[in-house]
Order: sequence, then structure tokens, then C-alpha cells
Amino acid sequence: MIIFSDVDSIEIAGYKFTFIQELNPQCDNVGQIKQFMPQERYEKHKTSRLNIHGKGPFCKFSIGTKWVGCHGVYALLSSKKLLYVGLCIDLNKRFNAGYGNISPKNCFEGGQPTNCKINSLILSKYLNGNKVSMYFHETDNYEQVEKILIQSLNPPYNGHGVYPAIPIQMKKIYNSGNKNKKVPKTIPDTTIDVKNVREYWRKVINVFSNAKIELHTTPKSETRIPLWFSAYTSNDDVYIDNAEINRPSSKISYPRRLSFNEFEKMYPIYLKRKAGHAVSVEATATSHNQVYWYAIMKYCGF
Repeated sequence: MIIFSDVDSIEIAGYKFTFIQELNPQCDNVGQIKQFMPQERYEKHKTSRLNIHGKGPFCKFSIGTKWVGCHGVYALLSSKKLLYVGLCIDLNKRFNAGYGNISPKNCFEGGQPTNCKINSLILSKYLNGNKVSMYFHETDNYEQVEKILIQSLNPPYNGHGVYPAIPIQMKKIYNSGNKNKKVPKTIPDTTIDVKNVREYWRKVINVFSNAKIELHTTPKSETRIPLWFSAYTSNDDVYIDNAEINRPSSKISYPRRLSFNEFEKMYPIYLKRKAGHAVSVEATATSHNQVYWYAIMKYCGF
């Protein structure tokens, strides 16, 4: 189980996100959340219409000033469920002057309804005893990364509708130590015992034996969109096919069989890739299903 306050970084759809903080609303002296109705301070409030999210009430919260000028993609999560992702060219401004302090004008048509929507979301979570954590992926390619995450995960508070949040798989990256310390890359020992690799294969068979499981590919490049596919087992083989629920789906013309013989060859390549080495040429020469093998092995915890 991942405890948000103890996690420095998580992985969402192949991207590393750093924990920033919980978005705790301001409270009064007795610990009650302060709620605000800024609409009447707008000079044209009597002749203007509220936007779809402008009714309120709203809360106030802020993040540290050290995030001034940081650009990238942020993610809001609650109870290990992804709620919303967005991009920013200044993380501090986006939250301190946008989401965290609703201006009267933004409550009305022509304002910023997203600010109201996200603020109301955070307020409702805390009023119901939940917490909202904010994570950040710093990148210059924020538009593309945001697009990939929205297309592949469909966060419930992105877009016009609001739907129940769905769990996402999150991987703990690190928990302590010097985050800036550079560790030299070494080629891992990929010599594997036949008995061990048989045990690993048995784990793969067991993981996908009960029903089809949908998972996504794990491209190294931020410009590549992860594709969803389904995996299941039959006898002592794994079969992969297109995804039925998640999008975007892979385009597999017919179910493909992944055998133990191919797994035995791909597992050492996966270890090298995991260690950060270039393996594209070797992997392509070994299997046309390398991207699916990577996703399956990662899903199984190898």
C-alpha cells in the first residue's frame, strides 16, 4: 500500500511525478474549513450569469513559492485515484492565483470555469473527510504529455463531465536518500537460470489466468502515446488482443500468442532496458511483440 505523505515520487502511465503537497484548505481557529462566496464582489454580478461551476462555495489553499516558473504537467489524486491532470507554464501561479484563490470574475460566464471546478472538487473531498494530493512532472513537452495522459487514462474531471474516479496503477519510485545523486549505469547480469525463468513464466500465467486484464505499453519517449491492450492465458501460453475498455487501443488484427520460448529470450532484454540501456535493435530482432512483453513483465513486477 502506498501512503501518499511518505511517497516522494510515483509513476503514472510511464511518467515520473514528484509529490508536491496535499492541498489543505484554510481552516478557522476551531479547525473548520473556511468557505467563501466571492461572486458578489464582481462589479457586474447583477447582470451576469454564473458559469456551470461558479455557484460555490469555494475554499482557499496555496503551494510554496519555490515552484515559481516551473512548467510541466500536474496530477491531482485522492485515495490512490486519479482525478485530474493539467499543464502549466508556472506551477506557482496556476495554483496560488488560479485554483487556490477564486476571483469573483471567474465565477461568471467569460471567466475561468475550470478554476471553479477544481476548487469545488478539492473542497468537497475535504468536507467528506478525504484528502487531495498534488504531483508534478516537470517537462518542456507539457502539451504532449498532458495529451497522452488524458487520452490514455481519461481522468474523470478533465473535460466537461464529471465521472467516478478510477484507480490507476502507481509505482513507488523512491522514498528517501539523495534524489540528485547520479548512479552510474551498469549492464545488469542477464544470465538467468532455467529454473528461475520457468518460475517467472508461471507467475505470468497465474497473473493473467482469471480474466482478461487491460494494461498499456510503456514507451521511453514522452512523444509516444501508450497504447492499451488486453492479455489473458490459455493453457500454458499468453494471448494479447486489443483493449475493449481503455483508449487508445492497440491495433492487433487477431489475438497473438506469446510463448515461453519467446519470454525466455525477451526477459534478459527487458532487464537491460529497465536498467536504461538501448535495446531496440536486439529486441526487434528477437520479437515483433517486444512492446507488449515489456508491459507484461512490468505489470508482473519483474
